[in-house]
Amino acid sequence: MTSLAVVEETTGSGSRSRGPVVLVVGLAALLGFAAGVQPVLVVGGLAAAVVGTALLLHVEWAALAVVASAVFEDYLHVIDGRVVKVLAVLLVAAWLLRRCRGPLPGAVHAPVLLSVLGLLVVLLAATVAHTNGTAGLAVLLRWAGFLAVVAVLLDCLPALVSPARLARAYVWSCTAAALCGLLTYLLADERRVVGPLGDPNDLAFFLLAALPLALGLRSRATTRWPYGVATALLLLALLGTLSRGALVGAGVALLVAVVLGQLSLRALAGLTTLLGLLVALSLVAVPGLVATSLDQKEHVADQNVSERLDLWESAGRMTLENPVLGLGPGAFQLSHGDYLDRLPDDVNHRLDVAHNTYLETSSELGLLGLLAFLAVLVTGFLAALLTWRRERDPLAGAVCSALAGTAAAATFVTEQYFLPLWLLVALGAGLAVRSPRETGATT
Repeated sequence: MTSLAVVEETTGSGSRSRGPVVLVVGLAALLGFAAGVQPVLVVGGLAAAVVGTALLLHVEWAALAVVASAVFEDYLHVIDGRVVKVLAVLLVAAWLLRRCRGPLPGAVHAPVLLSVLGLLVVLLAATVAHTNGTAGLAVLLRWAGFLAVVAVLLDCLPALVSPARLARAYVWSCTAAALCGLLTYLLADERRVVGPLGDPNDLAFFLLAALPLALGLRSRATTRWPYGVATALLLLALLGTLSRGALVGAGVALLVAVVLGQLSLRALAGLTTLLGLLVALSLVAVPGLVATSLDQKEHVADQNVSERLDLWESAGRMTLENPVLGLGPGAFQLSHGDYLDRLPDDVNHRLDVAHNTYLETSSELGLLGLLAFLAVLVTGFLAALLTWRRERDPLAGAVCSALAGTAAAATFVTEQYFLPLWLLVALGAGLAVRSPRETGATT
C-alpha cells in the first residue's frame, strides 16, 4: 500500500509539473502558427507588448517616450493614429503603479499643481453646463490628457527623472524633426518646412520651445558643439516654416533672455551671426525654392490675416455670450460660424480652430477657464524665474524665455492641444523643487 501511494503521489506531481510545460509549448505553437500566417502583425504585436511592459515598469521611460514622440505625431499615424494617446495612458498607468509602491521622494511645486487642478475643475464645470456631444467629449479628453500628463510630470520631477534629462529628450527629438522637415522641404514638393507635423505652424511652435532649451543645455554641458549643431538646425527649420507667429515668439524669447541677463552681448552677436549665415546659405544653395516659398506665402498672407480676424471676432462674441464658463469644450468648431457676419472669402480648408489659444479657450471655458489656463502658465514661468534668480541656472532661464516666446506665439495659433506649453510649465516647476546636487554640468 505504501509503495502504491508513493507511485500515485509521484504520478500526480509529475502531471502537475507537466501542466505549465504543456501550456507554454501550446502557446509557442500557436504563436508560431500565427507568425507564419501574419508575421508582420505578430512581430509588431510582440514588440509593442515588450515596449509597453517596459514603459509600465519604468515611469521615467514613459515620460521620456511621451516627450520625445510628441513632435512626430503625424509620422506615428502611419503606425496607428492612437500611438501618442496610448503613450500618455501608459505614462499615467506607470505613475499609478509606481505610486502604489509608496510616495515619491521630494516635493511637488504647489502653485503649479493647484493651478492645474483649478483648470480641471473649470473644464469639468464647463462640460457639465454644455456637453456639445461627441465633439465636446473629444476636446474634453484632449484637455484632460494634457492635464494628466503635466500632473504626472509635476510629481515625477525631479525624483524619477531630472528636468535636464527631459529637456534633452525634447531638444533632440525636435532637432530630428527639424532635420526631417528640412529634407522634406528640399526633396519633396513642399513650399514650407513641415515633415513630422502636417501644419508648419504647429511644427514651428515645437521648434520655438526647443531653441532656448538647446541654448540653456549648451551652457550647462561639458561638450557643447552638439548643441550648437542642434541650435542651427532648429533655427533653420523654424525659418523654413515661414510661421509669422513663431517668429514673433522667437523675438519675444530673445528679448526676455536679454532682459533677464541670460544672453551676453557676445552670445547675442554670435546668435545674430548664425542667423545671418543660415539665411545667406539658404539664398545661395536653393534661391529658386526660397523665392517660390516666399511668393506663395505672400500670395495667401492677406487671406490668412482676414480669416484670423474673422475667427477672433467670432471667438470674442462667443465669450461675451457666456463669459463665466463659455459654451463648453468643442463649441468653437461646432458653432463659430453662427457668430460670424460673413465667412472668409475663398475658403478651401476647414476653419475649426480660432488660431488664438486664449480666445478659443475663453469661448469654450469662459473667462474662468482663461484665467485658470493663464494661471498655469504664469506659475510655471514664475517657478523658473525664481530658480534662475536664485541659482543662475541656464536651463531655468531657458524655460523662462521659451515660455514667454511660446505664450506670445500662442496669440496667433491654437496650441493648448500640443505638448510644448505643458512641458515648459512642468520643467519650470521641476527645476524649482530639485535638490542642490542636481545642479552642475551635464553632457
